[in-house]
Amino acid sequence: MTAPWEYRDPLESPLTAEVSARRLMEHVRTIGAWERESGSPGEAQAFDYIERTLKAFGVEVERREIEAYISLPLEGRLRLPDGSVIEGLTHSFSPSVEALEGEVVDVGDGRPEDYRRTGAAGKLALVRGLATPGKAWVAQQAGTLGQIFVVADHLHNMIVTTIWGTPAPETAWRLPATPCLSILGADGQRLHDLLARPPLRVHLTTRVRTGWTPIPHLVGSLTGRVEDRFLLLSGHVDAWHHGAMDNGSANAAMLEIARLLAGRRDALRRGIRFAFWSGHSHGRYAGSAWYADHAWRELHARCVLHLNVDSTGARGATDYSVLHATEAAQRLAETVVADVTGQGARGRRFTRAGDQSFWGAGVPSAFMALSGIPRQDTELSRQMERLVGSAGFPWWWHTREDTIDKIDADVLALDTKVYLTAALRGLNAPLLPLDHGRAAESLLAELESLQAAAGGRFDLAPALVTAREVVARLERVTAALGRIEPAATPAAALEAINRGLMRLSRILVPLAYTSGDRFVHDLALPLLPLAGLQRARELAALDADSDAFKFARAALVRERNRAVHALDSAASLADELLHP
Repeated sequence: MTAPWEYRDPLESPLTAEVSARRLMEHVRTIGAWERESGSPGEAQAFDYIERTLKAFGVEVERREIEAYISLPLEGRLRLPDGSVIEGLTHSFSPSVEALEGEVVDVGDGRPEDYRRTGAAGKLALVRGLATPGKAWVAQQAGTLGQIFVVADHLHNMIVTTIWGTPAPETAWRLPATPCLSILGADGQRLHDLLARPPLRVHLTTRVRTGWTPIPHLVGSLTGRVEDRFLLLSGHVDAWHHGAMDNGSANAAMLEIARLLAGRRDALRRGIRFAFWSGHSHGRYAGSAWYADHAWRELHARCVLHLNVDSTGARGATDYSVLHATEAAQRLAETVVADVTGQGARGRRFTRAGDQSFWGAGVPSAFMALSGIPRQDTELSRQMERLVGSAGFPWWWHTREDTIDKIDADVLALDTKVYLTAALRGLNAPLLPLDHGRAAESLLAELESLQAAAGGRFDLAPALVTAREVVARLERVTAALGRIEPAATPAAALEAINRGLMRLSRILVPLAYTSGDRFVHDLALPLLPLAGLQRARELAALDADSDAFKFARAALVRERNRAVHALDSAASLADELLHP
C-alpha cells in the first residue's frame, strides 16, 4: 500500500545526476554581479539574462512590465547633542524626515506594555532587535515620533510596512507614518550610556524614495502532456545590494531546473511555470501578489502546488531538519528532503512571510528557505525564528556582504536537487501527492485548543463534530488511495480523483491560511489557522454582561458558520472520493 506522497518519479535519478554545480555558479556570478533594487537598471539586466537563458532552453516566456508601489531606502542617521553623528540604515516604507528632534526613551523589546510603561508617546523609541513590520506598527500605534532599532553586529535591510502587495483603499491607512532607523549594537550602547543622564534629545534623518514604479514580471512555462494543470516554481530576482544568496542562488536553481525539465518536456504529465518576481524586498511581495490578483482564476482552477525558492546554497547551510509547507504538502516535502539529503525533516506551518501569495486561491505550497545554518545561539537566529520560523539564516542576510563568496556550490547543487525532485513528484505523480488528512487533523487540533480556551463561554461543538467527521473520512480516503494501482486505473478515474483532491485544497488551505476573504491579501503579520475564531481565546478575560463580550460572541457565531460550511463541503468531497 503506497500513499500518493510516497511516489518516486523515474526521472529523479537521471536528472538529479545532471545537476551541474558549474552551471549553477555561472548563473549566480552573472546575476550577482548586478545590484538589483526593484525597478532598477541592474534588476532589468538580470531579468534580461533570465529571459535569454529560458528561451535558449526552449521555455515559453511571458514578460511584462507592471506598476507597483515600491520603497527604496537611501540614507539614515542620528545627530547627538554634541554634534556627532551615528550612521544607520533606514528601511523600505519608512517616511522621510529631516532632523526630526525628539527625546529618546528605551522601550526594550518594544512590546505594547513596554510603551505604556515608559510613557513613549511623543518620543523616539529605542527598540532592541530587527525592524520588523509588527514592531514598527506597535510603536506607531503607541504614539511614538519614530523608532531607533538596535541590532547586534550587522545592519540588515528590512521593510516595515504590514501591507502585503500593493495597498488598497482598505489598507493604505496602514502605510507607516513614523520614521525608523537601525543602528549597530555599539552605537545603541552609546545611546544607553547617554540615557543614564536624561533627558537625551537627538535629531533623526531618514531619506526614502517611495512611489509607483514600473517593475519587470516574468513567467516561463512548459506544457504538460496529459493534464492542463501546472506546478508553480517561483523566486524573486530583486535583492538588497548584490544578493548572491538572496536571491541570486535561488534564481540559478530555478534556471537549472528549467534546463533539465525542458530537455524532458515530453515526459511531464503536468505543466510547470517558472515565475520570477520583482518587488519582493521593496514592495512587500508586490510581484507575486500581482500575479495572484491577475491570474487568480487559473491558479484556483489549475495550480496543483507552489514551490518557493529562496536563499539557497549558503556557505555552511547543512541543516535540513526544518521545512515549511502547508499541511497537505508536508509529507511530500518531508519525504523529498529525506530521500535527497538523508536528513529527517519536520514540516512546519508557514509563517506569514515569503512570496506565499496564493493561499486565497487555495494553492498548497512547500518551502521558503530550505537549507539552513545549524542552530546557533545568536540574536539573529532567535529573531529569525520568531519572524519567519527558521533560525538558519546567516549573518550576511540582507546586507552588503551577501556576495558570491558566501555561496557553496555543493550546497547549492543539493538544494537544487531537492527542488527538482519535489517538482518532478508534483508534476508526474498519477495521484496528486497531497495529504489532506494531515490538514484536517491540524484544523481539528486548533478547534480543540480554541474550545479549551473558550470553556463554557462559547460552543464550538458544531465545528468540532464536523471536523472529526472530516478527519475520519479522509483517513478512509487515504487508505483507499493507497490501494489504487495507477497503471491499471482508467484515466477518467484518475482525473476524477485529482479533481477531488484539488477541490479539497481550495477549501482547506484558505480555512487554515487566510482570515476569510480569499480575494484580498492578509497583512504581513502572524496569522493563526481559523483566524476568525481566534477571538474565542479572549472571552475568558471579558465580562459576560459587557458589550465587548456580546459583540465578540456574535462575531464568533458567524465565523463558526464559515468554518462549519467549509468543513461540510470537505466532508462531502471526501464522500465523493470514497463513492465515485
